[in-house]
Amino acid sequence: MKFSARKLAWSGVLIALAIVLKLPILSVPNVEFLTFIIFSSGYLLGIIEGMIVGIISMSIYTSLITPYGLPPLPIAMAQILSMALVGLSGGLVKRFRLISTFNSFLSYLSMGIAGLILTVFYDLLTNLAAAYVMGQFYPVMVAAVPFAAIHIISNLVIFIILTPLLLKMSNIQHAGF
Repeated sequence: MKFSARKLAWSGVLIALAIVLKLPILSVPNVEFLTFIIFSSGYLLGIIEGMIVGIISMSIYTSLITPYGLPPLPIAMAQILSMALVGLSGGLVKRFRLISTFNSFLSYLSMGIAGLILTVFYDLLTNLAAAYVMGQFYPVMVAAVPFAAIHIISNLVIFIILTPLLLKMSNIQHAGF
């Protein structure tokens, strides 16, 4: 694993972007660009770098930025672990060429499905952690359904709409930027 100055700079930009783009839409529950940006960091920079961007981004957001206060440790750990896996997933998608580098309907659909699966995993893990903290499995999981639905659908749409941007960034990166 080699960290170049370019990868380090890109990592810093993506961490800042993940956090900054969360701020203007805080009042809209469960709609965020954080997941897409962290996924993109893995896709653009690599598996390990994507995981690091995920860990740092969510750690900063969860501990310093969120207006809801510091979550209990099991919930914070579930959030951080989930975002590390999102960054890892972006790197795996790139490594195994699971989406086409051409702007195509299939690429958009594949990315939408990736966003959907990753968000389901995130919501499941964080809601299970919340249920553990509260000691109430069924009430917490049932109450989470509408919020998870908004989160899943919004990330599905965000991943589909922003796929051309990610593919363009990937092409620029290959050109030596």
